[in-house]
Amino acid sequence: MPLLGTIVNCLTILGGSILGMLLSKLFSKHHRLASIPDAAMKAISVFVIFIGIKGALETKKTLVVLLSLVIGTVIGAIINIDELLEKFGSFIERKFVRAKPQKTGFEELDGPREGKSISKGFVSTTLTCCVGALAIMGALNSGLSGGQDQELLYTKAILDFITALVFSSAFGGIGAMLSIIPVFLYQGIIELGAGALSGILTGSINEISATGSIIVIALGLNMIGATKVKIANMLPAIFLPILLCLFL
Repeated sequence: MPLLGTIVNCLTILGGSILGMLLSKLFSKHHRLASIPDAAMKAISVFVIFIGIKGALETKKTLVVLLSLVIGTVIGAIINIDELLEKFGSFIERKFVRAKPQKTGFEELDGPREGKSISKGFVSTTLTCCVGALAIMGALNSGLSGGQDQELLYTKAILDFITALVFSSAFGGIGAMLSIIPVFLYQGIIELGAGALSGILTGSINEISATGSIIVIALGLNMIGATKVKIANMLPAIFLPILLCLFL
């Protein structure tokens, strides 16, 4: 079913936001419990690496995947996508979040929940859930398979549940809940666009998937703290197999 993974993803963000609101006081008073979301995130990160390895083995044109990764990463580094996204996030934060003394997420709970904390929760959750290889590759895989391949989106849904829980407990659940609107639009547009172009992309689907899966492996390694790869700079590589498969 088209958009099923994205709908499930939005529901997990909603569920994580509600649970985060309910657990916020508990997390703030018992700091040993505050480490539970991070521990769960690490476990899921290992599973993300497994999913990436599984998808990377689908290709029969390893040269296409290699060239796509090298050329795409060079293009991304020249454009410096990673820095542009960081600047965009900082710009949104400045626009919506009033400057205040540096505090930890749970220290925010001790003060009054002003309107600005809603904006911070919205911005933080939206950027974390939208900017990443899983969002793009999950939506692409679903679109190119006619809604059959939802594995990456389901994995992302679990990750986003924990993300929403953490940001909701720190900044309030309303902002985190509102992030489901841009998440649905962002992933939905990518998925429907990929589905419309699936006929054109037929000859390069496996290579697109394998290239994206290797980026997902790098994402998982970043998440467990093993590497510090600039994932956003690798994103142009996902689209290069479309061109390279015409010649190789």
